[in-house]
Amino acid sequence: MRPITGITILGFRLGVIALAVYWSALFLGTHLPAGIDVGPQVSDKLKHFGGYFGLALLCCYVTQSPANDPRRSAWRFLGLIVVLTAYASIDELTQAFSPGRHPDVLDALADLAGILTAVGLYVVARQIVRRLSSPPDSKEADSKEADSKEADANEFVSSEAVDV
Repeated sequence: MRPITGITILGFRLGVIALAVYWSALFLGTHLPAGIDVGPQVSDKLKHFGGYFGLALLCCYVTQSPANDPRRSAWRFLGLIVVLTAYASIDELTQAFSPGRHPDVLDALADLAGILTAVGLYVVARQIVRRLSSPPDSKEADSKEADSKEADANEFVSSEAVDV
């Protein structure tokens, strides 16, 4: 079975398609006229947080940086934060053109909190997965091998002493 990251539809990776659909839905959802409430009845700030959390998580997923280059990875995630924060700000400002809606600084802060939380969790999860899936360092492997050989030699010596 192929991993989900390798699936393509019309030449586009499934993650990129999911991002495009999600981003479009987020834009439409934030620009509906006031009074049309879509989704669960929760705090407006929680909806902003969750919407931008999902957007940032998908952006982290579809972008790539080399595993062994922490500097490029840092620039990748910093760039995502800057781009998504700029988009969230523009998105909040353009709500003034939707009937009954208005820009709100607290909504923009909720957007930023969702972005930062998603990127932070993604980076931590990425490090954990990489540490768990990577083979041990050659120095660690060599020391474990030396310890194993020493233990075998000690066992052999102690068994020789018993046979005498």
